[in-house]
Amino acid sequence: MRRREMRRPVGRVAVVLAALVLAGCSGGGDGGGGGGGGTAEADAPPLVIHAVDAGTFQEDFNPYHLEGVNFGTSGMIHETLMYFNKLKPGEITPWLALDHKWSNKGKSVTFTLRQNVKWSDGQPFTADDVAFTFQMLKKYPQLNRNALEIEKAEALAPDKVRVDFGNTSYAKLFNIAGNSPIVPKHVWEKEKDPSTFTNPKPVGTGPYTLSKFSAQLYELVKNPSYWQPGKPEVPVLRFPAYTANALQTALQQSEVDWAGAFVPDIEKIYVQGKPEQNKFFFPPEGVVTLLPNLTDPVLAKPEVRAAMSLAIDRDKIVRVAERGYTKVAHPTGVPMPGGEAYIPPEYRALSYKMDIEKAKELLKGVDPAQLKFTLLVPSPFTDWVNAAQLIREDLAKIGITVETRGVAFQDWVSKVGKGNYDLSIRATAAGPTPYFQMRSMLFGGLAEPVGEAATGNYERWKDAETDKLIDAYAATEDETEQQEATQGLGKIMVEKMPTLPLFYSPSWAQYRTNKYVGWPSEQDPYAMPSPYTSPDAAVVLLHLKPAGK
Repeated sequence: MRRREMRRPVGRVAVVLAALVLAGCSGGGDGGGGGGGGTAEADAPPLVIHAVDAGTFQEDFNPYHLEGVNFGTSGMIHETLMYFNKLKPGEITPWLALDHKWSNKGKSVTFTLRQNVKWSDGQPFTADDVAFTFQMLKKYPQLNRNALEIEKAEALAPDKVRVDFGNTSYAKLFNIAGNSPIVPKHVWEKEKDPSTFTNPKPVGTGPYTLSKFSAQLYELVKNPSYWQPGKPEVPVLRFPAYTANALQTALQQSEVDWAGAFVPDIEKIYVQGKPEQNKFFFPPEGVVTLLPNLTDPVLAKPEVRAAMSLAIDRDKIVRVAERGYTKVAHPTGVPMPGGEAYIPPEYRALSYKMDIEKAKELLKGVDPAQLKFTLLVPSPFTDWVNAAQLIREDLAKIGITVETRGVAFQDWVSKVGKGNYDLSIRATAAGPTPYFQMRSMLFGGLAEPVGEAATGNYERWKDAETDKLIDAYAATEDETEQQEATQGLGKIMVEKMPTLPLFYSPSWAQYRTNKYVGWPSEQDPYAMPSPYTSPDAAVVLLHLKPAGK
C-alpha cells in the first residue's frame, strides 16, 4: 500500500504500556525462532515500534492483502527477490535473487536465486516457491496488486526460475522483483483460496518470525536460521496497538523506540533537548494529492478540477497543516529537485498560483447545486485532517461546498480503495524513477469498478493516451525513451489534472539511538527510514547495532 496509507504509529493507553512491562523481554512464543533470553537482551533490548494508527490488530499476515495486514509481514517475514533503494535511484541490491536476465524482447525474465536459504520452518527455499508465488498472482487477480501481466512462471532448476509476461516488462522489474513478496509453496498450496488466507502462523525467509499475537500487541523475534549470518542484531520487535490520541504522550515519555508519525511540534514533544538521542529524518517518499472520484459526473469535468486546483492555497497547507516539514509539489507530481529529466521542459519552472476569479469563471457553466462534496480523510492523520479543513475553506470561496469527514484508518483504506468517496487525500509512493509513482496514480489497468478494491489509480482515471505512454516506458530499456514517456505523463498531470498534487509526502521517522545505532540519515540514506515502508523497514533493522557496541 502507499506510503501514507500504511503509516504512522500512535500512542496507546497505560493499560497496554503496563502490559508491555509485565511481558518482560521474553522472545519466545508460538512462532518460535529464538532471539529471546535474559543475558542477550540485556545487551540487545527489544524495540517498541509504532507503524500504524490502530486501536486493535487483526490476525492477518498475508503480504498481498490490502486491508488489515500487519506491518512487518512484507520485508521482515516475507522477502522480495531484490531491494530497490528509492532514495538512491538506480541502486539495486540482490536479495533472494542474485541476478536477473531478460529475454524474448523483455517478455521473459530469469532469476538466479540465492542458495542455502531456508524457510523459518526449516524447509529449503527453491525456485518452486518463486514460481508458485507468481502463478498464484496469475490465478488470483485480486492478489496481483501490481497488475503484472503474468503468462507463466516455471522453475528451471532449484536455483533458477523464469517468469513470462504478456507484454514487454522491462520497466516492471521493481514491481516484479522489489514489490512481490515470495511465499512458501509447501504452506500456501494447501489453501483453497489464498486471497482469503490470513496466514496466522507465517512462514518466511525473512529476519524475523512471529512469536505472539493479540489484538493489542504482536511480537516478532529473530529468525535463528536467517541467511544473513549474525543478523539481525535486534532480537525482539514489539508492535503495541497505539491509538492516535496518546501518541504525543508516548513520544514524550520515551515509550516508543521507532515511530512513523506526524508530530505537530517535534522539537518540544519529541526531541526535548536531546538531539543526539531523539532523532528524526523526513525524506520525500512520493506525493500527496487531492483525489477526485472521477466516476462522479461533476468531478469528471476537467473545468471543475481545474477550478479546485486554482482555489487551493498549497503554501498555507504546507505551512500550517504540515508545519513546514515538506514542500509544495510540482504540478506534475514529479519530485523536485532531482526529477528535472522526467519533467516536460516547458513545465520545469511551473509552480502553483492561486486565482480565485479564474476559478469562478471556470465554474460558470456548472449548476451550483451539484458542487457539493464530502472530503474523506483518515481521522488519525491530524495533518491531513487540518489540510482538509483548509481545502474546505478555500473551495468555499468559489462556491464549492465541502463537508470534511474523518474516519478510522481501515475504513478510509476500504472506502477509497473501493471508490466509495467523493474527494479524499491520499499519497502515492515513490519508486526507482518517477514513472512508478505515475503508473500507480494513472494506469488504467489499476482502475477497478466501484465496489472492488483497487491497488492504485483510486480516482479511476481511464485515458488511452496515458496508458500508451505507460506501455511505451515499459517497452524499452533506453533511459532517454523512458524519460520522454514520463514527461508525457507529466503533461497529462498538468493539462488534464486526473489528480491534484498538494505536497511531497514525507517518510515520517522518529528513532532513538539510546538502544541501537545505524539508522538511515541524510548522510547515509540507505533506505526509507519509516517503520511503515516495506521492505525498507527490514533493511533498516538489518543495519542496526546495539548502542555502544
